[in-house]
Amino acid sequence: MEVIKEKCPISGADIYIYTLSTGIKCYIIPKSGFKTAMAMAVVKFGSGSHTFKQNGVVTEIPSGTAHFIEHKLFDKKDKSIFTELSKNGASVNAFTDFAKTAYYFSCSSGFYNNLRLLMDIIKEPYFDESGVENEKSIIKSEINMYKDIPERAVFSNLTKLMYPNSPLGSEIAGSEKTIEKITPEILYACYNAFYTPENISVICCGDIEPEKAALIVKETPLSASGAESIKENIISNKLNDFVSKRFDVSEPVFNIGFNHEGFEICPENTYALKMIFDILSGEGSKLYERLLNKQILTQPLGFSLICAPGAVFSVISGRSSKPAYAANSFIKTSSLLKSTGVGEAAVKRIKKMYAGHIIRGYNSIEAVLNAQADLAVQGFCLADAENAIAGITSDKINSLASLAFSRSNAYLSVIK
Repeated sequence: MEVIKEKCPISGADIYIYTLSTGIKCYIIPKSGFKTAMAMAVVKFGSGSHTFKQNGVVTEIPSGTAHFIEHKLFDKKDKSIFTELSKNGASVNAFTDFAKTAYYFSCSSGFYNNLRLLMDIIKEPYFDESGVENEKSIIKSEINMYKDIPERAVFSNLTKLMYPNSPLGSEIAGSEKTIEKITPEILYACYNAFYTPENISVICCGDIEPEKAALIVKETPLSASGAESIKENIISNKLNDFVSKRFDVSEPVFNIGFNHEGFEICPENTYALKMIFDILSGEGSKLYERLLNKQILTQPLGFSLICAPGAVFSVISGRSSKPAYAANSFIKTSSLLKSTGVGEAAVKRIKKMYAGHIIRGYNSIEAVLNAQADLAVQGFCLADAENAIAGITSDKINSLASLAFSRSNAYLSVIK
């Protein structure tokens, strides 16, 4: 096994990166003395993928298929991996987003046996007709449940506004209509196309032996045959840039979306964009203080950067008595930043703040796993991210700020 050991410059953590002969990449972060250990299998296949080509035939994927596979892979012909992991005392779960599907567990004992079971989840799928039909009713109930969650609804409305007629404009779980199109044949075809070793990363964190964990992953045979990926080319919609829906909420919930066309996905750009948001509207910013004093905001804004097949966009989320006023204030402040620029002293302060967040974050194994999962899909590791923070300058911040948040690439979704 080929292994590279990296030292994270801020946290001081070691990370062992194994490139296995099977093609799977394994990231092991030892945490000596921790009682809990976790592992996650990450597959580079999410709801943002909607076509693939195999043997010259292009297959269109019904919306919600990646999430459907997530549900069904726990069930094998003669057993439930979910049940076996639970019997071993492990807490197990999974999730799907636009770019990936992840299966994970945490446990206080029996880590290596549980790791074998985790790998069993992603091998040898069993999609039978009756099981698929039964699962449809479960997922339809899940879809209807999401409609009653304001934060979920406001995000769904935003992506529909930004990317209509594309996978990004659909619910990750699909719709009742698209779920009906899913068959065992489609599930097997998608599994064979995407659940290939080169699309899979396994991340382990805890008081564990790196090589022992990597050997268990290496022993897992995968039957997926692979397929030719079709590059997604998703164009954002600018016919409309505002949507408002009625909901039973005490205070309006809003999302501001920014489409970042041509954004290069790498840790340096990702952290620089997050820093720009914090400089503009973080808890210590003049904008946040002003909106708080005017009672436009009652709590800090949230920020997320979403890297999906064919598109990159950021979302600012919050609650406000005047969502449009809050959105316009943010955009105006961003415009002002473009003309005044950010000095090295301000960048130095925010880099110090981020370093503190990273150091504190290493006390949470779950936070470590999720951070590495996002990076693994992009081909990076935690050490790359920490090195990127050290290299960010005011010039980098200012060059990105001139393009990142403007009226021309902004969209607003409101639930009120």
